Amino acid sequence: MEYKASSIYHAFQTSVRRSVGSLQVSGAYTWSHSIDDASDRFDGSFVDSYNPSSNRASSNFDQRHILSISYIWDLPFFKSPGLANKVLGGWQFSGITTFQTGTPFSPIVSTDNAGVANGIGSAARPDKIGDPSAGVVQSPDQLGPQIYNPNAFALPRGLTFGDAGRNSINNTHWTNFDMALFKHFKITERMSFEFRAEAFNVFNHTQWRPIAGDSGSAASNLGEANNTFSLNPGDGFLQVTDAHNPRILQLGAKFIF
Repeated sequence: MEYKASSIYHAFQTSVRRSVGSLQVSGAYTWSHSIDDASDRFDGSFVDSYNPSSNRASSNFDQRHILSISYIWDLPFFKSPGLANKVLGGWQFSGITTFQTGTPFSPIVSTDNAGVANGIGSAARPDKIGDPSAGVVQSPDQLGPQIYNPNAFALPRGLTFGDAGRNSINNTHWTNFDMALFKHFKITERMSFEFRAEAFNVFNHTQWRPIAGDSGSAASNLGEANNTFSLNPGDGFLQVTDAHNPRILQLGAKFIF
């Protein structure tokens, strides 16, 4: 027995930077695809330990698109020397905007449907019988959205591992805006005071957490409140039940000497 895996990564990466007057803007974009048959040494996502090649799919941490835009703007107000400049001038506005697609995950069946009883891996996966993205129904009493249609999957035929591939569906994407406003108040040649006002997730976007963990998962997709395969959305199958932090505002001050 050997601990080994095979992986490959392809990517297109680009970045740009531009200064226009007192505004500096930079951006970075990555379009990539990571493929493997196990994403780390503790990855127990395979269902057929006798056929590792059937586990080859997108990596647990695969994110196809990642876009980041950052900027710093020296606000062009009260530039003339004087009291107004000392109190109202010299402010800087900055921010980071990010967009990233969701990590993949796998629906699983937690029973030994294939009857191999090898005690390794994720037991089995369901059979895919429809389009998971079609016919999604939301219920008003759910903790979070139903992101796929549970009726697109069925319990696998007896003595099979199921045909729903590893990491065959993806978590929701994530868009976030962080911003800050800050100013240096010069006291003497060697001493200054800095004030900062910062906002994280400033537009208070709801950003759903991945169903199977922040790095994705090829080991579970039963919702965070369920440990068995179920076609009932009320049992948490294919349903998001947690979100990232809402808007956070904070003020800060720093004395520099």
